[in-house]
Amino acid sequence: MIISACLMLLLLMTVSYLQTDHEKEFTDKLFFTCSLDGQTIQIGLWEDEEEAVYYLFLPSCFAEKEIELILSYEESYGRVKIDGVSYQAGAVFHEKGEEEAHHIEVKGPLGNIYLDKSFKVLVSENLPFMMVTVEDKEDLIRLDEFDNKKYIETGTACILDEEGRLVCSEKLDKFKIRGNLTATLDKKPFTFSFKEPIGLCGMAPAVKWNLLANATDGSYIRNKVVLDLANRSIDAYEPDGEFMELYLNGQYMGMYLLTEAVEIGENRIAIDPLNSWFLEIELDFRLEEEEPFVVSERGQIFALRNADGISEKEKRQIERMVNDIESALFAGDGISSISGKKLSELIDIESWAEMWLIQEISGNHDTGIASTFAYVTDKEEPLLYAGPVWDFDGTMGNVNTVMFENPSALTTSIEQSRPLGNANQNRWLAAMYRNDEFREAVQDKYIHVFRRNLEEILDVDMDLWAEKISRSAKLDAFRWHDKRLDWMFKLPEDYSVFEGNDYGRFAGLLSHVKMVKKFLTEKKEFLDKMWIEHADFCVVEVKNESKVLNQDYYQTVYFWVERGNPISGLSQYETIDGAHFYYVDADTKEVATQDTVIWEDRVLEGIWVQEGE
Repeated sequence: MIISACLMLLLLMTVSYLQTDHEKEFTDKLFFTCSLDGQTIQIGLWEDEEEAVYYLFLPSCFAEKEIELILSYEESYGRVKIDGVSYQAGAVFHEKGEEEAHHIEVKGPLGNIYLDKSFKVLVSENLPFMMVTVEDKEDLIRLDEFDNKKYIETGTACILDEEGRLVCSEKLDKFKIRGNLTATLDKKPFTFSFKEPIGLCGMAPAVKWNLLANATDGSYIRNKVVLDLANRSIDAYEPDGEFMELYLNGQYMGMYLLTEAVEIGENRIAIDPLNSWFLEIELDFRLEEEEPFVVSERGQIFALRNADGISEKEKRQIERMVNDIESALFAGDGISSISGKKLSELIDIESWAEMWLIQEISGNHDTGIASTFAYVTDKEEPLLYAGPVWDFDGTMGNVNTVMFENPSALTTSIEQSRPLGNANQNRWLAAMYRNDEFREAVQDKYIHVFRRNLEEILDVDMDLWAEKISRSAKLDAFRWHDKRLDWMFKLPEDYSVFEGNDYGRFAGLLSHVKMVKKFLTEKKEFLDKMWIEHADFCVVEVKNESKVLNQDYYQTVYFWVERGNPISGLSQYETIDGAHFYYVDADTKEVATQDTVIWEDRVLEGIWVQEGE
């Protein structure tokens, strides 16, 4: 009976084993390895689950070469055949780099086949790559309502350039998820740090670095555009960034922008941390994250980014400084009623003018409400400087509000950048532009500095960047499939997913870059008209207040219209829930359309009428 029971148990275990799907269990431990500049590189397969095909993404150093890769796997789990040829662990697989379809089969120890699929090898071009190894990848990338942002892994980082030459091989002190909205997406952004300062990809040595996923940006270049524009136009420190590809525990994660971190330190913001304050304008719901902050009398929130060691007394000093500046900002004569000082004695006009222009040129939908940094170098005689610039994926037409879609509008001068009742408004930057001295500084900086640098980026650099990242963008788009389409705030009008199962079907780089170029070109033309040609503009405020429309998106919109011209771009909404609409002048109640000629500043109201009324 005991023998029969054992045989029955063995039979049940065998049947259970044969019925279990061992494919993922095996592929998670199957790697293709090689040695590059003395470093052992391991890369795993990724499955396109829609087509049930595996892909091996190889970095740029393998481009246009015959490839030799060593198979690494545990033979006790099964044996591998590729194109009918058996490969033991340690055997060399040859790939010509011609993207031909291969066939991979894995036979288990009991003779059952639990992997029988096609696979292709795809090779990138032009970019360096980073291999990060951590102890527990799954725990690292798990994220539930931002809770896991504090989860930290240690590990190793190995960076090689596009030719396969070693750039860096170091232990990581920290590796973790960063970001806010982007941290909730499948393609995670990361931050990492070393124990000692190290220079990467031509950037100055530092301890802390960021990997921006650019998951919401189909052009991949919006952050790069702004960081380069800032570095060319501003004398103070601005973060730099370079494109690279990331592998996490051997799995291809796609193309990232490696950037310097915004922080106080050598080769970063060069101020004395003991005698300075480092602030960031923040959103109201971020206060729930228990970050230290101060709030001005008008509700402007400043997070304290170097809060360690800041006493309650210092916190009250910061509050007084913020309210002092705010008093000057909203005073008709630009003089604070608290200290009696004028605005230029309370803030550094030049750096704030530079920050203002960066926000305006990029058309940032977070203008004045988030990711706006500022610092004080002397606590005893505080003067508030702006900078550095940061976070520009939601810009240049890739925005979540109608107001920021229009490049021919001076959106940074608008205080109500969110619907009425929303605590997050562009209070400070809008108020600055109403100050004569500040407005003159903005115009002077644009005409003599920013304009020519913007021209150079538009005429030369954007095409060079697009060409450089073209192949990597194609592979990244395929790696994340149509998920990326949901991550973006807005798609280009001419973007489409190709039919069929070709891996290039999600590639849309040129459409996205064209969208960026169009926005920046039209923004430059508008600013030229305003500040160089001194065209006579009227401002038209269009209120779309209605329960029919989502006010988080269809909020109040502003148009700059040359006097004597009809308004263009006036939103036309289809009938919604049985309601139709028209526009009227708020004062005269006359009906207004896109053909209405504008002779003066006006306020238009959208009137929604239910059928039958």
